[in-house]
Amino acid sequence: MTLRWIDCLPRYLLALMYTLLLAACGGGGGSNGGCSVIDPNRDPKLPGCGTSNPTTPTGKPTLTMTALDASGATLTTLAPGGSATLTAVLQDANAAAVPNTTVTFTSTDKNAVFSSAGGATVTDGSGKATIKLSPGAASAAGGYVVTASASVASTPLTVSANYSVSAAPAASASQLVFVSALPQNIALKGTGGAGRQETATVTFKVMDTSGNVVSGQQVNFALNTTVGGLTLTPASAVSSPAGLVTTSIASGTINTPVRVTATLSGSTISTVSDQLVVSTGVAEQNSFSLSAAILNVEGGQFNGCTAPTGTNITARLADHFHNPVPDGTAVSFTAEGGSIDASCLTGLTQTTLTDGTVITQKGTPGECTVRFCAGNPRPADGRVTVLAYALGEESFVDANGNNRYDAGEAYTDLGEPFRNDRAVTDANANGIDDAFVTGNTTRASGEQYIDTNGNGSWDLSGDGRYNGVLQTAPASGAANSVHVRQSLVMVLSNSTSAITLLNGGGSGSNTLALDHCTDGTAFTNNTHSFYFAIRDNNPTVFATNRRAQHAGDALWQADRPGNPLPAGTRIAFTASNGLLQSPSNVVVANGNGADSSNWVYTVAMISDASQTTALTCGNINTSGVLNITITTPNGTVTQASFPVTD
Repeated sequence: MTLRWIDCLPRYLLALMYTLLLAACGGGGGSNGGCSVIDPNRDPKLPGCGTSNPTTPTGKPTLTMTALDASGATLTTLAPGGSATLTAVLQDANAAAVPNTTVTFTSTDKNAVFSSAGGATVTDGSGKATIKLSPGAASAAGGYVVTASASVASTPLTVSANYSVSAAPAASASQLVFVSALPQNIALKGTGGAGRQETATVTFKVMDTSGNVVSGQQVNFALNTTVGGLTLTPASAVSSPAGLVTTSIASGTINTPVRVTATLSGSTISTVSDQLVVSTGVAEQNSFSLSAAILNVEGGQFNGCTAPTGTNITARLADHFHNPVPDGTAVSFTAEGGSIDASCLTGLTQTTLTDGTVITQKGTPGECTVRFCAGNPRPADGRVTVLAYALGEESFVDANGNNRYDAGEAYTDLGEPFRNDRAVTDANANGIDDAFVTGNTTRASGEQYIDTNGNGSWDLSGDGRYNGVLQTAPASGAANSVHVRQSLVMVLSNSTSAITLLNGGGSGSNTLALDHCTDGTAFTNNTHSFYFAIRDNNPTVFATNRRAQHAGDALWQADRPGNPLPAGTRIAFTASNGLLQSPSNVVVANGNGADSSNWVYTVAMISDASQTTALTCGNINTSGVLNITITTPNGTVTQASFPVTD
């Protein structure tokens, strides 16, 4: 059979079309990407071709930031004390929000403050991270860059914005504050020396209404007095970066208090300094005193530094003008017995902690205190002389009122000080250190002394010259200072009492005889006074307590030995017959008197008998006792009883 080409042509064309279609769709095991290679513009969703992968990213992750000031406008400038809101938006490559991712904000202003620690915050569900930015207190005016940083799928992202911080407005001075005046005591002009300045520095501070310091402000100074030639330099000053201004006062020739007034230039704002004192600052003999909180401590048998066994001794010193000496003036001490602190500094208090640390604090001007402790050695008479001394000047009478010693004016010519350990036992002594005036008392061998002139021996008499800083024309050899001194006597009272009736009657010398009531005879009930010597049992008889000193006195039948009982000792009187007319309880006073008048107590009594108008007597008891019970502060008890008849 013969085929014609024209009959076969449609079949060949159809076969060729199917072959080409299969090749384009990846038939025969070819790649499904063949579709895009043959016709890159063909829709891959058409039949016979694979679809595209929907998870393949079509972009990149992004981090954007907006910065708005307090008004909501785009941030350009931050004022000191102001703040801005920074918002960062984090999206992935498909522009979807990235939550729970840390965004960190930083600024080239190292003093900038962010509202969260380290400037780090976490994005919310919409991919936003918000934080507050503020200038720090130390931020300087100028331009800065704030940057937000984050990371998405290990891709680091940053975005930055520029901003500036404006300068703080100039502070306005609104107050002046006094800071210090050092030292507070300055020496009279021409009397200064080691440890005594003739000038003082006064400091003030300039501040605004918030208490911040203000620099660059002029402050003017003025004295409230110029008596004696007081001067002030400079008269004005400009406040430093710390807001401080200072001026200096130079002393004059007259002792006086003085203050400095500081005024802010061009305003009425002012303040006044604390008071300064212009004086010699040198302790004067007549202005030196010494006292003890307790003079008669219970130290005969007990040891200790605190009451009632020990006590505090205070020295008070002033200069010729009776102004307190400057803080830090040293006072030295020595004691005949027990123990005493070696020295103290006026105007300061020192406390020693258990670890040995010494804490020094401001005290009372012109005075200082040491501890006196009961303990060995104990003088046999129970009395301890304490000597205090310091460098100072002799006292004089300023007859012409020129605040200086002039030749011919009366003065106290001091001999060298010594510790008069016989201050009471010596018949010529009066209970205090009486070696203040030349030739008044002679030192006994062994008594401690202060060798003021350094000649190796004790000198009874002074040098015949006024020694002090207030000399108009110093005499040849005269010194600016001498040792001024003061002393007192402490009593180490025994705890055991001695009780003696000095006047009695009736059948025995120790009997208290009251008036007796007799029937038929008018009864006169008189008050009877009985005298009891109640003291400690020290056997020493002091000069004024010897019977020979009181000839003809009926109450003096014998010598009276002893010291006062400890201060605070309680003496109780009770009677089983008769009626007490004097106090039934007495407390021993604080005192060191050696004379027995300090420890003789009077007991007044009347009979407890009664009588009717018919002259009939009634008396339940015609005999009984007066009981005396003595209790010391440390608890030692002594008792005695005396018969009472009526």
